[in-house]
Amino acid sequence: MSNVENGVLSAPSDCKTVIVTSCKGGVGKSTVTANLAYSLALRGKRVLVVDCDFSNRSLDLIFGCEDSVLYDLCDVVYGRCDIEKAVIKDERAADKLFFCAAPMEAEEDFSSEQLNSVLLDAKERFSPDYILIDTPGAVSETVELVAPLADMALIIVSHQPTAARAAERTGITLDKLGVKNQRLVVNAFDSEAVLSGLRTGINELIDITHTRLIGIIPYEYELSLSQEFGKLCGEVDNKNMKRIAKAFDNVAARLCGENRPLLKKVYSDKKRRELLER
Repeated sequence: MSNVENGVLSAPSDCKTVIVTSCKGGVGKSTVTANLAYSLALRGKRVLVVDCDFSNRSLDLIFGCEDSVLYDLCDVVYGRCDIEKAVIKDERAADKLFFCAAPMEAEEDFSSEQLNSVLLDAKERFSPDYILIDTPGAVSETVELVAPLADMALIIVSHQPTAARAAERTGITLDKLGVKNQRLVVNAFDSEAVLSGLRTGINELIDITHTRLIGIIPYEYELSLSQEFGKLCGEVDNKNMKRIAKAFDNVAARLCGENRPLLKKVYSDKKRRELLER
């Protein structure tokens, strides 16, 4: 197998397919998917993001490319266009970040085998190091569709009791679907509520969800505000967003196998120690 890029033949690199999921909606799966992909790209990794949230397409808005989407994933699956026409290159990441949108509405069911064929073609054409697949916020047929293709799952949990319970349920579902390599990402983490005893601490979250932790993203209002304008965390030049960008870089580093301490350079050393003890 070979890859054609700018007229040059090259062997496709090894690629890890990661699904980003949760049984609960509203925990920030799409936000984590987009910003983690950008962080990986800034580290020099080639990343293809595939939006499989057929019920609520939003990644094109978060990436700020909604006006550029002419074709979507279903167009490729059903043979209406070539994969290269449906994949958008994000110019912010030095030719490292690519995106394929979900349809506004899924026209009909398709199989894991059909989706796998599309992903194999994408690997051939774009040689990604990572494929990140965003999924709907529910136990759905879509999760069953993408699970057989996953090398790993990132379970997203927000800082709420209902979300923690949903994360545990997500892990059980993924186990049944054969996805054994699971990691937890805590999104919208409220450090002050933890230190004041009003919110669940990090260790208790791990105990509740029974899932190994790979990273923590603090709550930051400016993150949700910036994505309304198609801006990713690494683009916004202020103190708060730089802290969030560092949090995503920490997750990206650990995903790449680097031994990066939790919350490194996100909080002061003293506050970090206090949080890790909770």
